[in-house]
Amino acid sequence: MATTVFASSNDSRMNSGGEGAWADARGDVSSVSPIFSTVAADYQFGVYNILGGGRGGAAYSVVRSYFEFDLSSLSGTATSVDFKVFSDNLGSTATNGGTAYLVEATALAGNGNDRGNIFGTGTTLGNNFGAFTISTTAGYHTLTLNSTGLAKVNNQIGSGTIAVGLIGYYDFTNTAPGNTASGNYNRFHVYYSEGTGTTKDPKLEIEGLTAAGYSHSVIGVTSANITSVNGVATANIGIINGVD
Repeated sequence: MATTVFASSNDSRMNSGGEGAWADARGDVSSVSPIFSTVAADYQFGVYNILGGGRGGAAYSVVRSYFEFDLSSLSGTATSVDFKVFSDNLGSTATNGGTAYLVEATALAGNGNDRGNIFGTGTTLGNNFGAFTISTTAGYHTLTLNSTGLAKVNNQIGSGTIAVGLIGYYDFTNTAPGNTASGNYNRFHVYYSEGTGTTKDPKLEIEGLTAAGYSHSVIGVTSANITSVNGVATANIGIINGVD
């Protein structure tokens, strides 16, 4: 049975605003977002890579969504990890237009300084945890983390958190997107942890973990040599006779 970990309230969307050059819209590790939110329940431009235009000329925009998961209370070794985000594609249905990437991010501050957190240094992205397609049907979309992502999760189990950025194809490949007429752009509606209940919350579903169970000796027998007490598996025992 999978262990579910929901995203923390630090999840957010970071918007570059309109920039005349693609490089400025994409930014780098030190970029600060002029437009952001850590409290929205959902956002129709949660991931957005596009070339817009207006009276002031061409304007590129990049929006990313960030999520953080606390793994410190878990124990064991994960064998598989699914990242699940409630979303749908409101933009291009071309192959690149429907493609999202999950990238390792640095720890989130919960403010506009998080805009560049997908970068390790300069404009070099953090580890790629995989790519998946966001369809035009609203619902959970699932990415099974690749071996790099699985290893990162296991490194943090029992000790810390893992942060990730959900980004579009053009952001990931550092390729300037087009306008809506070109079809070369990304626009994904994304839901965050601030909604009512957890029915649409971002989450990790982790396979392979086992409950810690009762970890003390019983009548001189060490816990490692006890599989059950009165027919109850030790993984399902928290206390015995009131002692934890």
